[in-house]
Amino acid sequence: MFNKKKKKKKRSKSNKRRQLVWHILGMIALLLVLSASIGGFIISKRYSPYSSLLEIQDIDQKITQSFIILDRNDQPLDKNTEIVKFDPIQYEPKWNIDELYLDTLLAVEDNTFYTRKTKGYSIKGTMGAAMSQVKRKMGKDVVSRGGSTIEQQLVKIMVFGTNNKNSVSDKIVQLIDARKLAVKYERDDILKAYLNELRLTPNTVGVKAASIELFGNDMSKIDANDPNQVAQVAFMAGLGQSPSVYIQDFNKSGKARTKTILSIMKENTLISEEMYDKAVAVVNSDKEEFTLKSYKQKGTPKEYQAYVSKVKDELNQLNLPKNMTITVKTYADGNQLKELHNITMGTYPQDDRLPNGYIEHKESLTAISVIDSQTGHIIGLATNSDNPLIPYTSTRSSGSTIKPLLDYAPAIEYAGLTPSTIQNGSSFTVGDWKVKNYGDENYGNVTASFALGLSLNTAAVEAFQMTNDQQKNSMMEPFGLNSYNPNGASYTAEQSINYPTNVLALSSAFSTFGNDGVRVEPTTVKSIQTGSEHIKLSEPESKRAMSSSTAKTMVSMLKEATGASGSEPYAGPKYTGFKQDTYVMKSGLSNFESSVPDSKNKSPDALLAMASPELSIATWIGSPSYVDATYAPTSYPHNTANQGRVYLMNSAFKVMMEGREAKKFKFGNERLINDGQTNQLIPKLEEMSDIDMDDISIENKEIDKKDEAKYNSLEKEYLKTEEKLNRTYQD
Repeated sequence: MFNKKKKKKKRSKSNKRRQLVWHILGMIALLLVLSASIGGFIISKRYSPYSSLLEIQDIDQKITQSFIILDRNDQPLDKNTEIVKFDPIQYEPKWNIDELYLDTLLAVEDNTFYTRKTKGYSIKGTMGAAMSQVKRKMGKDVVSRGGSTIEQQLVKIMVFGTNNKNSVSDKIVQLIDARKLAVKYERDDILKAYLNELRLTPNTVGVKAASIELFGNDMSKIDANDPNQVAQVAFMAGLGQSPSVYIQDFNKSGKARTKTILSIMKENTLISEEMYDKAVAVVNSDKEEFTLKSYKQKGTPKEYQAYVSKVKDELNQLNLPKNMTITVKTYADGNQLKELHNITMGTYPQDDRLPNGYIEHKESLTAISVIDSQTGHIIGLATNSDNPLIPYTSTRSSGSTIKPLLDYAPAIEYAGLTPSTIQNGSSFTVGDWKVKNYGDENYGNVTASFALGLSLNTAAVEAFQMTNDQQKNSMMEPFGLNSYNPNGASYTAEQSINYPTNVLALSSAFSTFGNDGVRVEPTTVKSIQTGSEHIKLSEPESKRAMSSSTAKTMVSMLKEATGASGSEPYAGPKYTGFKQDTYVMKSGLSNFESSVPDSKNKSPDALLAMASPELSIATWIGSPSYVDATYAPTSYPHNTANQGRVYLMNSAFKVMMEGREAKKFKFGNERLINDGQTNQLIPKLEEMSDIDMDDISIENKEIDKKDEAKYNSLEKEYLKTEEKLNRTYQD
């Protein structure tokens, strides 16, 4: 009994301490908010260099583009699809966007917009954001809220666009200009401008156009009794926080954000408890009642959707004429796109010689990307997913497909690694990471060519460690892969076998092996025509990623992978039907415990990339989830994924090589670094004559003599001092 009282007393003291800490942190947050608000008011009288940009433009014209997208044989891939680029919002005589959306947006982003007395800033909002952060630090489960007002966010869009870094100086400027904007314009005008300026998708400007693209309606009238439409309102109102993440990762991050906003709608009595439950049920449903229209690509045949999506993505980067029909010719062949689609669906004829030579588990997602190695033309994209963006937006772990690009090519180019270099084929430790090979196998000393062919992790990490970040970046940038590095310009040892990429980026990077070390920026668009006028397109950029000799060495080493003792013998000549000297391949796995290769606890994402002088192809089989990289359910052995990727690759290789001649690799004598870019010490040394070297030698000898005399003098002084000390000690 006494112990129970003692424990209760201790718990009570602990709770009191926690409350005290909470109150102290709250007071600190309040003081910071008050200081910031007072400071903001004082500096609001000062000059902002961006004041001239703070003019709200009243644009009332709807902007559309109509596209006819053709394959290289002038056959239609997408017939006269109209894209709404901008659909203006108006509030007179009444708002042409549903009030439920407006109320939800303000509840999420600035719930005192119409009621606060301050101009352009909100003390309550800033304090609420600060308190939310304090609660989050203390482990409380709270809904994240920002402190910026609608005025501040509008200023950020108008002045900084997508380049805002949210630095302290930027925040101060936004505060100054937000107040000036609030003084100059009515709040209806500010809200209208904000909704018209929002960039929620890469293809549109404004909320209405984004809603049309994502859901097929402009939200001018929402049925508040339809849980599907209520969920749409919630998604659109919460999209501004991180549009690209919520759209690309719709099934996880996007739906999670939607449920968060639905809870805010319930909290603010915008919807009832019953409607909240119904809307959440719709979001969680597997029936795809709540999904993005851009995933469905209505009007575009399923077999063309992935390719057409990429074409439209490229067109959106161009400044094309508005409100007219544009005809676009591409590099794809419609019949080949149909075949690639059949392959990703697993309906293409299987190779009976392969164990599990087909897509065994229909829950798996698949993707294929095909590029012309010499020109960079994208000639094939396909996926079995309802999300056609998967081949070029779904970032996955490369697994071992990164080894030729990040590990071995730089080591050959800069560190002198050769196919016969002896490497470590046994487990070792890098920091806290124990580097192990597949199956936890140890091979002792092996050649680099054997190690890459068998895809040994230990040797790859060793090769990775032979070069510095600058040397790696000099190749990863022209490979087109540096932008995927979450660490910026630096690399970690783990990335030597686990680097983020997607199938399009991987096939583009591998094209350098088939093009003498040069990569051409990939593109789908061959020509664009408006009426009788042809629009001139710039030539795709070409960059040398490695010297000719490095490309040649890499090709010779990669041939080991499809040899009898390599990691992918089922992708060898016997199964592809093409000679060994006409192509190379490299496989990669991720999300598995390497010491348990047949584990049924997890199944990996499996990639396979190939390069030839004609084509570069990457294939992927993996998880339905954009983020988790696990199957659902996760109960299939790795060999299923291993052979599934081979089925995808061998089938795609066969289809895309039809009508083409398989050629041997050719290499020139090009260097990676121009003479003007080499280390300045090298040409100086090369220019030195024997006389120069003799002069340096004589000069060095004279320096040595001076140093020797100085040393002898110091030694004599030391001996004298030692003798005096000895005498003193004796006395």
